[in-house]
Amino acid sequence: MDYERGVVVKGPDLFGDADYRPYVCLSDDSHPFSDEEALYAAITTTQREAAVRLTDRDFATGGLPRDSYVNPWTVVSIRHADIDRAEGRLIDAMSEQIATEAAGYLGVR
Repeated sequence: MDYERGVVVKGPDLFGDADYRPYVCLSDDSHPFSDEEALYAAITTTQREAAVRLTDRDFATGGLPRDSYVNPWTVVSIRHADIDRAEGRLIDAMSEQIATEAAGYLGVR
């Protein structure tokens, strides 16, 4: 299954001891290997000043069970085969905000 921009997924925890953690998909079908992998920003329950807080209103469908924050500076490539499942989908405006902030950490202005 391919995951589209804005979909919040349960993927492998690349940063801690848990089996899985949530991520939000940032890439679209312009990614060179979009049929195999996508770029994701990590979601955490740790509140940081620069993190993007997610509220229930930010979800078009689904959601997360705890207060959650996206770290737009923590972007990883994950293969679709390594994703456990989708947890929901963010509204387009929130997906765009997170992607824009992530690009800023790469020097895109």
